[in-house]
Order: sequence, then C-alpha cells, then structure tokens
Amino acid sequence: MLPPATGVQEQGQGRKTALIVEGGAMRGAWAAGVLAFLSERAQPTFDLVYAASSGACSAAYFVAGLWQPGLVIWRELASQAVRKTNFLRHKPIIDLAYLVDHVFRQHVPLSVEALRNAPTLFFIVLTDCRTGEAVYFHACDERVFAALRASASMPLATRGFDFVDGQPFADGGVADPIPIQRALQDGATDITIVLTHKPSFRLKPAPRWLGRLAYPEFPEVARVWTTQQCLRYNAALDLLRQPPAGIRLRVFCPLKPLKVGYFTNAQERIAAAIVSGHDEALEQAGDIGVTVPAALPVCPVAE
Repeated sequence: MLPPATGVQEQGQGRKTALIVEGGAMRGAWAAGVLAFLSERAQPTFDLVYAASSGACSAAYFVAGLWQPGLVIWRELASQAVRKTNFLRHKPIIDLAYLVDHVFRQHVPLSVEALRNAPTLFFIVLTDCRTGEAVYFHACDERVFAALRASASMPLATRGFDFVDGQPFADGGVADPIPIQRALQDGATDITIVLTHKPSFRLKPAPRWLGRLAYPEFPEVARVWTTQQCLRYNAALDLLRQPPAGIRLRVFCPLKPLKVGYFTNAQERIAAAIVSGHDEALEQAGDIGVTVPAALPVCPVAE
C-alpha cells in the first residue's frame, strides 16, 4: 500500500515552507527554468514539495539536488519522449517508458538515496483509478519511478494510468492540479507556487464522452476529469488571490504566451521556454526573491 502523508505536522512549530509545481507536459520546461532560478539563488530548502505530471519530474531532480542534470533532460532528451506520429498508430504520444525507465533510471539517473536523505518531504500527486481521489505519494524509495510514470500518465496522450504497488493510478493533475489545499492541511504557512499558465487562465470541463474514451476502465477518473478537475483548478487559482489569514504566498507564472504546448518536441522551443522561466522568475522575484519565507508580490492575475 502507498504510505500515508504522515509526519508532516510534527516537523516543528512555527512557519513552514512549501513548494507546489504545476504540471502541463512540455509546458513544464518553463517551470524547470523557475526551479533553476531558485536553485541558483541558493533557495533555502523547502519543508514540503508537492507536484504532479511533468512538474513532479522536475521537482524530483530539484529536491534531490540534481537540478542541473534535470535541465539536461529538458534541453536534450525530453523532446524525444514526444512522438506525435504515434497517434496515427494508436500508440501513446508521450513515451513514458523511454522517459522514466531509460532517462530517469539510467541515462541521467535520479538518485533515490538523495531523495531519501533530503530534508524535504516530497509528495508526488496521483489520482486513484478506483475512487478518483487524490493520493499524495511520499517519494523516498525505488517506487518513485513508478509514481512518476503514473503521475505523468496524461489522458489520451498515454494509456492514462500506471501501477504503483500493483494498484492503478492516473495523472495526479486530474484530481488535484494545484494542491494548495493539501499544503495548507499539512501546515504550510509560506507557499511558493510555480504555475505553467497565467492565473487569469480558467480551465473548462471536458466532454463526458472524452472521459469515457480516455478512461474506459475507470469511470470514477473519467467523471473527475470531465466534471471536477476544472472546478478544483479554478478554485485553487481563486485561493491564490485571497489566501487565508497568516498565509504568505508567492507565485511564479508565465508573463508572456509560451511558445511550447503540451506536445511540443522542437528542442529550440523547449530550450527557449527554460530560459524564459528562469528570466521571468527573476523579473517576478525582484531583489528579495531569494528569501523564503518572504512576502513577495504575486504576479498579475489579469491579462
């Protein structure tokens, strides 16, 4: 069974820092640039990190102290995982076997020991295929690779799910795309959020027939994806505008339209998105952006 998110409240009284990284497939290159900025500026270690989909992949290398190898993956290898012509062959557009089993395990290895020894509690967000509910997997052992595959299993672009401990889990962004409520529940008081859309973006519901097509075996996931994901996503963005009393937020988000989409495989565009993420993080952070906790300006919420 997956380990519960225990031990969070016992990490100490007082203020607690958290980092949330939104997914978005290849849009995650922008988020990787933000994480590079935080790492370069000797960002103090976060107590808690939550991420799903491609955000979880970048966050894993960030928490392990391997942010530079993580950027190598984005610059040189991530594009090879996107195979658009597979759609015509009824095969997954995103090759997670290549990305996780070859790149993360062998070519640019993600150190499980570094994750285990990190002072940060790192949670990969998953969606339970049986219930449609979010699960927060504490990544601290070899199962991290299975969890990353499951969390990155986008509907329609992959087979839609993968197994952790013999149980099927889907894209974590389906059940909890921006897990700010979970961070608050776990006692976070100073939260940094890395978005891959502007906060003015609003997610719309997906057609129910598309849900049945994406998850024919798992009706609860199909229901959540088509009717609940948009509500939870938009509610999280609203919460960023009006956080609870005593909660300090800072938000990094794209200031300009990204030139990468979910399935971009042009290396030059991916590299440009990394640079954009880094430079726009610097622009949004200002002179005091290297300190956590700090009452940083939230980036604009209107176009």
